[in-house]
Amino acid sequence: MQNYYQFIIPRLNGESIKKDLGKYLTLVRKGIAGFIIFGGRLEEVRRHLKILQEESRLPLIIASDLERGVGQQLKGGTLFPPAMALAKASLKRGSGTTDGQVVISRDRRKLLRDSFTAVAEEARYAGINTILAPVLDINTNPDNPIISVRSFGEDRETVSFFGVEMIKALQDAGVAACGKHFPGHGDTETDSHISLPTVNKPLSALARNELRPFRAAVGAGVRMLMLGHLSVPAIDASGLPVSVSPKAVNYLRKTMGYEGILITDAMNMGGLSRYSEEEASLMALKAGVDIVLHPINPEKVVSFLKDRAIQFNAGRLDLFRQGLLIKSDDSKPLFNFNAVLSERLTRASITLTGRFKTERDITLIVINDGGRPAGRTFIRALKTRVPGIKTISLSPEKETARTALNKIDKTGSVITAIFSETRAWKGNTGSRLSEAISDCEKISDLFISFGNPYLLNKVSETPRMPVYWDSESAQKTAAEELLKHIRQK
Repeated sequence: MQNYYQFIIPRLNGESIKKDLGKYLTLVRKGIAGFIIFGGRLEEVRRHLKILQEESRLPLIIASDLERGVGQQLKGGTLFPPAMALAKASLKRGSGTTDGQVVISRDRRKLLRDSFTAVAEEARYAGINTILAPVLDINTNPDNPIISVRSFGEDRETVSFFGVEMIKALQDAGVAACGKHFPGHGDTETDSHISLPTVNKPLSALARNELRPFRAAVGAGVRMLMLGHLSVPAIDASGLPVSVSPKAVNYLRKTMGYEGILITDAMNMGGLSRYSEEEASLMALKAGVDIVLHPINPEKVVSFLKDRAIQFNAGRLDLFRQGLLIKSDDSKPLFNFNAVLSERLTRASITLTGRFKTERDITLIVINDGGRPAGRTFIRALKTRVPGIKTISLSPEKETARTALNKIDKTGSVITAIFSETRAWKGNTGSRLSEAISDCEKISDLFISFGNPYLLNKVSETPRMPVYWDSESAQKTAAEELLKHIRQK
């Protein structure tokens, strides 16, 4: 009887890897394909991954969502800016698009490649051999709740160029790259973690735009592609999610000539809620997908597959695993150097649009839709140089902006900082946030967006500064850039 564990990659919680090692070892002995890692401390995860690899007949696929580097998942790794910030940083000063080709300066290209190589080296050190990146979605919809800054940009040339750069850098450094989310999640207003988005475009339009980065990735030799939980009638008129669709797999294999590994997006997502996890796993494997990612209960999935006793070809998957890194690197990455790389990219990505210069008293409004304290590092950094700055924190879901604005001295300058990050399961930004931004525009001299830059589209003529993410490093850098425009009395 076929071993169905070999087609499954379940979740590994890095925070509890030591406590749960026995459970993970049992899965390895049963033949599990590998794990997707969430959280944990780098050194501890590294030690225990070695134990798991030593127990496996074939190299385990140790995968993780590292779009922003190892620090996105593991404490101790470097956190890099999101994809859109990397592209913005690289396309400044002497760069741009010429005859449909992206051209960037030599020094910017080196900085970009160094950052991607740093991600791969830190992943190798941790024992991660498969990075679930780059995002190849073109963010053509500003109301997209889940792609946004995770995309390199809003046009096919930019996304194709930077996607290929990342793929080549990761794979040249010995780590498998996984392009996602085929055939393109950029023109949607629904988060597939919550429900199934539909992309209603003719195939000719998809071929001109959404599919171009994936074709470029195939041409660059990407070793894995992730199928999105997306309904795309032009590819499968039945409405089946692409991740479980034989027609989607056939399109990739026959029309696009892709011979690498196909993996589903996570099976616990709402985009597959019309099926049980077991049914969806069977559908994906029958469609020709190689790996089922992140089922909540892999044992139930295996039991379900055993009952059906359908044979699936594991040859392609075995070859892929044989070519993976088994041992983590012994030499430590240059974490301090990588942190400097990250800061340089963040600084290069920040641009103030419009004219803003002030000598007046300043009030800072912090709008936060994240449900947790925001902007502390930014405020602290400003106060070291502008000790008299007044701050007002505003949570749109708890109070109206008008209530807070009544407290402001209109004779000074007003800066509004919006903290609204893109994250899974969050959904679209609410109307209360839009109302708060609109109310603040009436009195604000400058808007800064930490996270979603498209919120600044709601501001007509006020100067703006997109920052793309809200890490401590990003907040400090944004404060330094802002202080250049504030004259002390």
